[in-house]
Amino acid sequence: MSHNLIYLIALFILLTGFSCSELENKPITKDGGAPGPVTNVEVETIPGGAYLTYQLPDDTDLLYVKGQYELKNGQIAEQRASLYHDTLKIVGFGDTNEKKVTVVAVDRSENESSPVEVTFTPQEPSVHTTFASVKMIPDFGGVQYTWINENNASLAFILLARDSTGLLFPFETVYSAVDTGKYTLRGFDPTEREFGVVIRDRWDNYSDTMLVTLTPLFEEELDKDLFQKIELEGDADMDAWEGRYEYAYDDNPNTFNHTWAGSGWPQIWTLDLGVTAKISRLNVLQRQNFFYAHGNPRNLEVWGRESEPTDGSFDGWTKLCDCEATRPTLQGGTPDEDQVHFEEGDNYGFDLNDPPVRYIRFVTKRTWGNTGFIHFAEVSLWGQIL
Repeated sequence: MSHNLIYLIALFILLTGFSCSELENKPITKDGGAPGPVTNVEVETIPGGAYLTYQLPDDTDLLYVKGQYELKNGQIAEQRASLYHDTLKIVGFGDTNEKKVTVVAVDRSENESSPVEVTFTPQEPSVHTTFASVKMIPDFGGVQYTWINENNASLAFILLARDSTGLLFPFETVYSAVDTGKYTLRGFDPTEREFGVVIRDRWDNYSDTMLVTLTPLFEEELDKDLFQKIELEGDADMDAWEGRYEYAYDDNPNTFNHTWAGSGWPQIWTLDLGVTAKISRLNVLQRQNFFYAHGNPRNLEVWGRESEPTDGSFDGWTKLCDCEATRPTLQGGTPDEDQVHFEEGDNYGFDLNDPPVRYIRFVTKRTWGNTGFIHFAEVSLWGQIL
């Protein structure tokens, strides 16, 4: 092949790529006529926003309608709806002051109609109504928070406590969109201390700060040297591959127990705590190097009983917790918070009225990787030994 031919081919490819790149950044059609504006706008207010319903202009090349407005932090927000819809959902306001939204219709040439300004007063945002419902009571090793989130808004609960120097410090952030929430901040001695909470929504609107003075109930971590292996009929083999049953409580986050693939669901393993205790909480650490993946447990039940079991049935057992592992980015958090949560593990709290137990059964129903096997890197339990 001659050098001239190679040059011509290279030039053709370069020009073709350039022209395609140019076309991709421009409207398919181009005209100078702007579409008509939307008309007959009706407003239905919602917490922190509104639904704007309108009549579309009669333009054959209409593409979409957009609403632009300013949030509290000065950021310009934009919501769009295609030509197949007649409603814009405006969200993100953190108060009940009068708001203004500019609505324009846009055609396929990116021509914009004359603007239509719509004003309304949103209902009280969920960040404030939820805050007003928060209650705090003493719990094992800390304070229990409960709240009502009627609109299932995605919220971040920043849990506060005074540290040893007396400074008010954010100890943990909990993400939740459930309508009835409960969470216990733990790890504190049974001495009087001030606790608090601030709520944030995904537009960085904040509630006020709520503070109460409480004395946590006594708890201690159960001694893992007393834990013993117990296998019941129907339990999974936790010694598969490089896993070993007892690696789940050897205080080494880099070891783990493991089941064989294809064991069926749910997968169960049972643990003798070596003592009888009222359990306050459980921490489950994921297998390292498998970040929210593989056989790390995502949905599990925790059952308990005081007397020694004689068979693999659940007769005589009490369900202590329906546990769902969390991941901050799936609830409005950040990648950095994902990493911290992965390193610290999933914490599950138990009810103050739960009976004392000595034997625990872990019933895994789903893993982060939807695998046919499970593995636990480390389990730790706290409570009051009887």
